[in-house]
Amino acid sequence: MSLVEILPIAGALSAPAFFLVFALAALGAPLLALVCLAAGQLRSTQYIEAYSRRLLRMALTAALPALFAFAVGLLAALRKAPWILDWTLAAPMGPGLLTVAMLAFFASLVTLRLSKTSARHARQGTPLGPAFILALLVLCILWLGMALCLSLAEQAQAVLRAPVEGGIGVAPLLTPDASALPPLFWPGLGGLVPLCAASAGALSQEYLLALSGREPFGREALAQMLRIAGRSTLRASILSLPFLAVLWAHLPESSSLPGALTAARLMIGLAGGCAVALCLTSGTIARSGRPWTHSIAAHLGLLSVWLGATALLTVGMLLFYSA
Repeated sequence: MSLVEILPIAGALSAPAFFLVFALAALGAPLLALVCLAAGQLRSTQYIEAYSRRLLRMALTAALPALFAFAVGLLAALRKAPWILDWTLAAPMGPGLLTVAMLAFFASLVTLRLSKTSARHARQGTPLGPAFILALLVLCILWLGMALCLSLAEQAQAVLRAPVEGGIGVAPLLTPDASALPPLFWPGLGGLVPLCAASAGALSQEYLLALSGREPFGREALAQMLRIAGRSTLRASILSLPFLAVLWAHLPESSSLPGALTAARLMIGLAGGCAVALCLTSGTIARSGRPWTHSIAAHLGLLSVWLGATALLTVGMLLFYSA
């Protein structure tokens, strides 16, 4: 496949990738908050706890558009491919657990946002406990979601390959099987964790800048939280690079779609370049004495996350059609 053939695919996936960034940020916010709070136990500072609180508050804001896009996409998929409902009803345990985990995650975010102290000026407790519970829910959602996506992709391939006789195609029913996960499942799941954290960190920089004029941070508090966001995003981006290298090295060969392997590696290279760009932009904010003046770096960092998510979705689409 040539670059001209890849661009329309990437362009079509850019809109889903936009909402995917919000979903990744919503899932990554509790993970990043938990890491920051754990590090804050070693070095007590009010800015780390304040940044973690805003991360958990941002998670609900990011989850709303992601849930809306997920619901619309699911309804459209059920209308275009009715066999998805049959596949779900044949083995409802996995989709049911994922639905319960997602609802519990969203309800926890809403409860955390609405909870207030009884006294107006009373000091709030540390959010370490809620962040830990939310992080466990995130790991469950990532594991279940990735396993179900792979199983659904296998069922879709079986439907596409089903022979048609008399206008009716009959495909075998492939129910989810946790014991038959592909070799790249665990590296992929491990790579999702820093990807979620990097997305949350990049979006939190924009979130802090957007709230700087409406919340009485103070310049020093705003600067400290932006530096924490920059350092967190930088470290998460660096952690994602080895997983991209593993994915690049272990892509399967394909004979049904010539050039798919080269195209997929090109997209993984683009995702790696976006991760490096995010390292540079977040590093600029982390090392700046006046980080609130680097709004362009924050915009470019979030754009890098969007482009990287688009590239990874393109890789997934190429692997689906080349299998």
